[in-house]
Amino acid sequence: MAEARPDTRLVASAGGHEGPAYALSRVPKNRQPVLDRLAGASRRFQVHALVEYDVSLAKARMIEADRHVSWTGFLIATLARAVALHPEVNARKAGNRILTFDRVDIGATVERQWQGLAVLDIVTIPDADRTSCSDISELLHQAKHSAAQPHRLSRLATQLWRLPGPLRRTAFRMAAMRPRVAATFGPAVGVTSLGMFSSGWGWAIPLAPLTVIATVGEVADRPVVRDGRIVARPMLPLTLSFDHAVIDGAPAARFTATLRTLTETASALEEP
Repeated sequence: MAEARPDTRLVASAGGHEGPAYALSRVPKNRQPVLDRLAGASRRFQVHALVEYDVSLAKARMIEADRHVSWTGFLIATLARAVALHPEVNARKAGNRILTFDRVDIGATVERQWQGLAVLDIVTIPDADRTSCSDISELLHQAKHSAAQPHRLSRLATQLWRLPGPLRRTAFRMAAMRPRVAATFGPAVGVTSLGMFSSGWGWAIPLAPLTVIATVGEVADRPVVRDGRIVARPMLPLTLSFDHAVIDGAPAARFTATLRTLTETASALEEP
């Protein structure tokens, strides 16, 4: 990922008046896909659920595990298994039709350290509902510390990227109405982890074409009531964002309840 190169000259404030100097630089080309997705997401109606799960059992099993399991790896594996039980959330709107995927892939944002630069990238975990927590954790680790893999684009997508910004976004929006094209836009479910940057809760900025986004906060001991007593338990804060054009409140609530059960029972860590 190339850094933006600022102009070598410093420019004074507008109108020639004295003021703080500043440098100009172009928006990097690799930021354009993010800007396009943000523009597409601005037309969406989001439903958010703020939840907090007791991960005492998961923490104990992760300590005893033979292979390393990260919290993000555990959450992705658990989220994928919840999606498999609720296939209605593994879907995307394509025009006036709903496209439902038959495979549970999860997209995860990672910050890649490469050649002294921090590079934000998206990693797709295929068949995440059938992949172990440790394998997913290893995939994320490799993605963070290896060279970026090229993202293959279809011939149509390659042609669209060459258009000017406004035309490109309009073209992508029109193309997304075709199911065959919308199916190539990556997973419908994504995970972003804020625990490495700050503690507590976090909000994800909706990115098209994700239908469900899970924003993972930092696991920390918090006071909870158990059997009538206040005790400390490791709690995982999570923000779930749903595209209301695809998922209504009741299905989103049922999915959230299933995710709570799978997370607090650490069922993904029981599998061989």
